[in-house]
Amino acid sequence: MKSFFAGELSALEEEGYFTAKLPDGKDVLVLRCSGILYAIQRRCPHEGAPLEKGNVWDKMIRCGQHAFTFDLETGEGLNCPGYSIERYVVTEEDGKIFLSAANDERSGA
Repeated sequence: MKSFFAGELSALEEEGYFTAKLPDGKDVLVLRCSGILYAIQRRCPHEGAPLEKGNVWDKMIRCGQHAFTFDLETGEGLNCPGYSIERYVVTEEDGKIFLSAANDERSGA
C-alpha cells in the first residue's frame, strides 16, 4: 500500500483520535498516545467493537466490549492469545498525517 493522506494533525487533541478510511475501504483509527501517533484497525478483531470506545494508556488500547488489550506498537494481543490488530506506519509532514502499510520499510515512523 502506498502512503496516503489520512487527516490533519490539528484534528488530534493531545490524547485524541480520528477515523480515516483506507483506499480499500477499511476503517482506521488514528490516535495519539503518550505523544506518539499511531494508526490501527478501527474494529476489535474479537467481535468488531469500535476500539475508540475503549481505553488508551501507556502505548496500549483496551476494547470497551470485552477488555481485550493490544500493544499499539506491535499489534499483539496482550491478554487475548491468538488475537492481534493491524497497524499502519504514520508519518507527519507539514501538519498532515499520512499512512502506509506497517511492513512498508521506506518510512521511519
